[in-house]
Amino acid sequence: MPQYFGKLQTTEQPWSTIDSVQSIARTDDRTIHFNCGETSLNISILAPNLVRVRMSPTGEFTTRSVAGRKPSYSVTLPDEEWEIVPFEVRETDEKIEIETAQITVSVKRDRPGVECFDKSGKPFASDCDRALGWRAGATAGWKRIEADEHFYGFGQRTGFLDKLSEVKTNWTIDALDYNSLSDEMYQAIPFYIALNPDRAYGIFFNTTFWSQFDIGAEKPGVLRMETRGPELDYYIIYGPEPAQILATYTQLTGRMPMPPKWALGYHQCRWSYYSEDVVRELAKEFRDRAIPCDVIHLDIDYMHGYRVFTWSPKRFPDPAKLIADLKAAGFKVVTIVDPGVKYEPEGDYEVFDQGVENDYFVRTAEGRLFHGYVWPEKAVFPDFLRPEVREWWGGLHKALTDMGVAGIWNDMNEPSIAERPFGDGHEHIWFPLDAPQGPESEGATHAETHNLYGLMMAKACSEGLQKVRSGERSFVLTRSGFAGVQRYSSVWMGDNQSLWDHLEMSMPMLCNMGLSGVAFVGCDIGGFAENATAEMFARWMQVGMLYPLMRGHSAISTAQHEPWVFGDRTEKICREYMNLRYQLLPYIYTLFWEAATTGTPILRPLLYHFPRDRATYHLYDQVLLGPSLMAAPVYRPGVEHRAVYLPEGTWYDWWTGECYQGPMHILAHAPLERMPLYVRGGGIIAIAPVQQFVSEQPLDSLKMRIWPGTGEWTLYEDDGHSFEHEQGVWAATNYQVYFEGEKVIVEIAAREGEFSICDREVTVEVVGVGEQQFTDDGAARRLTFG
Repeated sequence: MPQYFGKLQTTEQPWSTIDSVQSIARTDDRTIHFNCGETSLNISILAPNLVRVRMSPTGEFTTRSVAGRKPSYSVTLPDEEWEIVPFEVRETDEKIEIETAQITVSVKRDRPGVECFDKSGKPFASDCDRALGWRAGATAGWKRIEADEHFYGFGQRTGFLDKLSEVKTNWTIDALDYNSLSDEMYQAIPFYIALNPDRAYGIFFNTTFWSQFDIGAEKPGVLRMETRGPELDYYIIYGPEPAQILATYTQLTGRMPMPPKWALGYHQCRWSYYSEDVVRELAKEFRDRAIPCDVIHLDIDYMHGYRVFTWSPKRFPDPAKLIADLKAAGFKVVTIVDPGVKYEPEGDYEVFDQGVENDYFVRTAEGRLFHGYVWPEKAVFPDFLRPEVREWWGGLHKALTDMGVAGIWNDMNEPSIAERPFGDGHEHIWFPLDAPQGPESEGATHAETHNLYGLMMAKACSEGLQKVRSGERSFVLTRSGFAGVQRYSSVWMGDNQSLWDHLEMSMPMLCNMGLSGVAFVGCDIGGFAENATAEMFARWMQVGMLYPLMRGHSAISTAQHEPWVFGDRTEKICREYMNLRYQLLPYIYTLFWEAATTGTPILRPLLYHFPRDRATYHLYDQVLLGPSLMAAPVYRPGVEHRAVYLPEGTWYDWWTGECYQGPMHILAHAPLERMPLYVRGGGIIAIAPVQQFVSEQPLDSLKMRIWPGTGEWTLYEDDGHSFEHEQGVWAATNYQVYFEGEKVIVEIAAREGEFSICDREVTVEVVGVGEQQFTDDGAARRLTFG
C-alpha cells in the first residue's frame, strides 16, 4: 500500500470521454469533422500516409493568432500547404471509414476513437476502448500497444534504445548530472516511432505544453499521451518502415540545411580556454602534432564579465587578430552565447539598454521585468517568441562575426536560471508559467512556450547569422530545443560525465535523436564532468569519430582532455581515428546531404535498415554510419573482445577484409588500438587523403572503396561553404556495383549538377579483387574487375 512508503492514498480525478458521433461533415478538401455532442473530433488527410487528429473537449478548436491562423511559433507545415490527396469516406451504422492509397482510418460511432489499418488489414496506431479524454488541466489519448511492438525516438533520452514500459516527459530542463534513469532532458521532442516485424508508424504529439508519454508503464499494452494543453492534437505517420516515417515527419517539421563542410571536422572545446595565449598554444599543439582539427570553441570566459556579445579586454585584447591568425592556420572559431543578459542599469551595456528601451525582455503577468541569476549574476531574458526580438538578437551577432567568428554555440537556453547567485546553494527555476510570451495578439504564456525557448533562440541565431555572414553558411549549436530544431541548429547532448556508462549511453541517445528528425548531433568526447582515463579517452575518440558532430569538451574543474595529454599510446590512437574521420568526409558529407534532402539520419541504429529483423530491436551498442559502414565499439575498461551481430547479407571486416555471411554472431578481437568496423557487401565508400583541416588542399585525388556485392551509392559534392548549392551548383555521381558471372562490374554514371570539379585522379578499389585508376572528367564509365 502507498502509505507504507510515507504516502497517503489518493483518488485520481476521473477522465471525461468523448460522446458518440452525432453527425459528420466534410469541412474542406482535407478534413472530416465529427460532431460528438459538446465535443468535436477532426481528422485531416494530409498525405496518403499522414493523418492529423484533433479533439476539443469544448467543441471549439483554439487558435493563438489573428484571422484563425496557427501560432507564429508553430513547428509544423500548415495543413493548407500539403498537396491535396484523394481519399474515400464510407459510412455504415457502426463506423465511418476514411481510406487513402496507403491506409484506412476507422471511427466507431458509439465509442469514437481512431483505428488505423494498412492495406492488408493489420492494425496500427489504434485507440484503446478509452480513446480520447480530458479532465481539469489535461487532455489525453490512449493507444493500443500491439504484440511485439517497440518504441524509439522521443528526442533526447538516456538509457537503452527501446523505450517500451517507460514514461517520457517533454519539458526542457538543465539536466546537469543526468543518468540512465533521467526523464526530462535539455531537448523536448514529442515524437516516436513504433516498430514491429511487419509495419511501423510514427506519432508527433503536436503540443508545446508540458506533455508525457506512458509507453505501457502504468498499464501494459496501453500507451497514454497526455498534455496540459486545452485540446488533443497529433499526427499519425504510416511507414511501413522507419525511412518513410522520417521522410514524412521531416517534411512536417522541417529538415536541416547543409552545414559548412568545416563543421564536420573535429571541434576542440573546454570550459575554458581562458586567454588568447592559451588558445594560440592549443592551436600550435594540434598542428605540431599533426592531429586534425577544424574548430576551436570559446566558452564563457572570452566575454567581459559574462556580458554576451562582448570580449574580455584583458584576456582577449585583440580578438580580430587572434581569429585571423587562427584562420591562417586552418581553424574556425565558435563562441558561446547565453540568453541571460546582465542586468546593468546605467552601466552603458548596449545590449541591456536596447532590450529595456524596446521592451524585449520577458516580464511577469503583473508587468514586472523578470530576472534570475546565471553567469553574469542578475540577468534578464529576451522573449525569443516575438519575431522582432529574434531579429534584434540575430543582429547582435555582428559584434562577433565582425571579428571573424564563424559559428555560435547557444547554451543555458532551456532556460537554465537560478533564484540566487551561482555557487550560493541556488535552486533552478524558470519563468513564471503565467508570464506572457510571444506576440501580444496570440495571448500565450510560458506554460505553453517553455519548451520552445531554446528552439526560438536557435532560430534567432540562425537567421541572424544568415544576414550578418551574407553568402556564407554558419554553424549553430544548441543545448535546448523542440521538434524542428534541426532546421536551425546542430545539437549536443549537454553536460555528460567521464564515465564508461555515459560513453555507452551516447550511442542510443544519438540514434534516438536521429530517429526524431535531428541528424546533426554529438556528445562531448571524453565526458564533460570528471576525469577520463587514457583508456576511456581512446575508446571515446573511436566512438566520437562516428558522431555527426565530433567535439571534445571538458569542464573547468577537470584535468585537461586534449588528445595528447594521456600519453603517446593514446595520442597515436586518437590521431589514427581522427585521420580516419577526415578520410571519410566525402562519405559523411554525402550523408549530410541525404539528411538535408530526405530527413535520413546520419548515425543509424541497425533496426533502421533491418526493421524486419527482431535481433536489431534491442541492439543499441552497434551502429551504422550511413547505409554501409557498421561499428561495434568497446564501452568497458579492459575489454579486448566483444560479440558482434551481423544481420542478413554479406559483411566484410574493414581492417582485414575477412568475409562473413549473416545473420550470425561473431566474437571480434578489439585490442585498444582497434574498434571493430564492418562494411555491407555492395558498400561504396569515398575516401579522401588525410588533411589537417577540411580546406587544406583541393580534393585532387579520391579513392572509391567498393566491397563485392550488389549496391548503389551517390557521391554528393559542392563548394562546402556558400549557398550556391541551393541554386543547383552541386555535383552528384552515382556508382553501382554488381556481379556479372564471376566478374565484378562497377558502373559510374555521368556526373550531374552544375558544380565544377577539376580533373582528378580516382582510384576504384574492389576490396579483395583489385583496383583501377582513371582521370575523373565527369564522363560515364564501366569498370570490370576479376
